[in-house]
Amino acid sequence: MDIRIYDPPEEERPRFAAVARLTAAVSVTAVERHYTPGYFEITVPTEARHAEKLTEGRLVWIDGGMWGIVDSVHCAQSEGGDLLTASGRQLKGLTADRITIPPDVNPIAGAQGYDTVTGSTEACMKHYAAANLGPGASASRRVCGLTIAADLGRGVAEDKYMSRHDRLDIVLQDLGEASQLGYDIIPDLQTHRLLFDMVAGEDHTAGQSRRKRVIFDIRRRTALAMSYDYAAGDSRNVFYTTMAGAEFADEALTVTYLREGEEEQRGIRRREQHLSVSADTPIAGEEYSELRRKALIEAERYKAAESLTCEIAEGPYRYREDYRLGDLVTLQCQGWGVSMDARLTEMQTEYSAGGIRHTAVFGTAPLTVFGRLQRQLRRGG
Repeated sequence: MDIRIYDPPEEERPRFAAVARLTAAVSVTAVERHYTPGYFEITVPTEARHAEKLTEGRLVWIDGGMWGIVDSVHCAQSEGGDLLTASGRQLKGLTADRITIPPDVNPIAGAQGYDTVTGSTEACMKHYAAANLGPGASASRRVCGLTIAADLGRGVAEDKYMSRHDRLDIVLQDLGEASQLGYDIIPDLQTHRLLFDMVAGEDHTAGQSRRKRVIFDIRRRTALAMSYDYAAGDSRNVFYTTMAGAEFADEALTVTYLREGEEEQRGIRRREQHLSVSADTPIAGEEYSELRRKALIEAERYKAAESLTCEIAEGPYRYREDYRLGDLVTLQCQGWGVSMDARLTEMQTEYSAGGIRHTAVFGTAPLTVFGRLQRQLRRGG
């Protein structure tokens, strides 16, 4: 296992500075996520060479794969020896350190005080990253060396988003999940830049022939174990949507929407949700279509959570070579009678004396208590 430690570029030294190389870790856990920042934890003996170099604010490159930034350090003493544990976020977690600050003047009528952007999903995501973290941000908010990759127009062709003082990572998650588009921040040690770019993922499913097929199946010995979760407790299927901005609450327009292709549920299967949606638009008369468009986007976030966790067998497929985070692969389980194509949304890699263990998550996991609270705060319940 190889862990490299770097100091990131700064204004007075706009270059990466190699600090040390660690090879004596007791254990390492690295969790990469497609739509949101992952995390890591590195445990080393305190007397190990360069252990003291694991300090807050430094970058770590774990086994040539995941980049992270150290947020905290913990030391523990016991009969077995002294251990130091450094933990932090995937480097793209820098987006959690910014909120979206509107520009001083917004030319879109009716949207003053908001940063409103239209275009492809990729264009929208890169706009907010550039404006709050990259070249478009003020000098004090800009991350030294961060650049935005060229826009390839990926995601929804005609997307739109309005934001004001929202956490940047949450804005990017909202936009990305709706179009299955992830993002990352990757250092380039040659140019001394940090590149913000989209992660669209490739198709490695069994039904295609352009790329190597990746099929996880216990019978094929490409998977060691699988578990399936379906959670409908936080799901909703009928949406009473109110157009925000009315002077009096009882005069606000409220329309009922269902997700496209779904029938209205009745009785015990009916799960209702109220949404308050801003339908500002620069063109008069388009407010109703904008209300519907944004309501249906919100409705997608209230689908039942469905995920499959798979412990990957080492050997047949190599992570980052045959498939990567964000890719589509095929999952099969004869006992459940299931064969499905799914996107890899999380990969947990554990390094220990026993070897390397990969555990993959496909789909959307149920909301945690914090996740429920966060959604309520962002969408008014």
